[in-house]
Amino acid sequence: MSNVDWQTVLANIGDIPPERRLYRDTEDIYFGEPVVAGGRMHLGVARLRDRDIQQIDWVHGRIDHLQLEENRSIVDTTVVSFLPYGNIIGVLQGTMSAPRPSAVQRWLNSMDSGLDRDIAVVPLIGRNAREKLKRAEAINFFEVRLRPGPDLLDSDVAGLGDLSRRAHRHNPNALITLTMKIPKQGPFSRGTRRSRGESQLREDVLGFISQYASLVGEGGAVDRAIAHVVLPNGDGDLIEEKINFVSDHITAQRQVMMRRSEGGAPWHEAAVRAITQVATECERELRDAVSAVP
Repeated sequence: MSNVDWQTVLANIGDIPPERRLYRDTEDIYFGEPVVAGGRMHLGVARLRDRDIQQIDWVHGRIDHLQLEENRSIVDTTVVSFLPYGNIIGVLQGTMSAPRPSAVQRWLNSMDSGLDRDIAVVPLIGRNAREKLKRAEAINFFEVRLRPGPDLLDSDVAGLGDLSRRAHRHNPNALITLTMKIPKQGPFSRGTRRSRGESQLREDVLGFISQYASLVGEGGAVDRAIAHVVLPNGDGDLIEEKINFVSDHITAQRQVMMRRSEGGAPWHEAAVRAITQVATECERELRDAVSAVP
């Protein structure tokens, strides 16, 4: 896909009436708004909170429901900045339950933005991992570990994402490890059954990584993600190699300390500054990853 003029796309989105910038996705409702910082347009995408919100009444010394005017809602917000090369975006979630890249993708594709095709938000995989995935004929092992925490997985996932979500929702305070393995020995290890299993697992792993790469990392909600891939070697034989997605830089992910916008500055400026700082520090890595994309 050639480089998109994202400033024009965002300007087109800004011309859409606010009521048409709402997008309902199963259990969630999203709203988007182009915002300006540093002389360029960026994007804020919010997810409406549908749960009761409490507040402290310091006058009466009690906790009660937060009452809002009818035309206002509490939201969790993600700021998206479009880098000027390679169709790369920088994403900063305001909270763990704010929209993730996959939700931003669905919201963008639901808008009449002038794009002539749907877009796919996919992780930037390092050259080593990308080449292995590209060459892999099959995957026979995948292990993923989810750390305790709030419900982080979307409600409309399928495959391994759905399996992980149900396990996590059952006990969000548990450290959950899911292992998928295609047997190499025994009655289920030969012929078409094993071949089908390895092919299906390959598709499942690619889908899971594409949707949840932003959660993968040493400090992320998914702190372990390993796959064993089957690759052809130069002699025509097959060899098995391991991909460690935590250490192979699926994304140029960094933990940042973000100061709140000062004075009367717009709410999104601090987020844009943080994204720009990380993008500058990681520019070589980002450009290298983009150059590996066919």
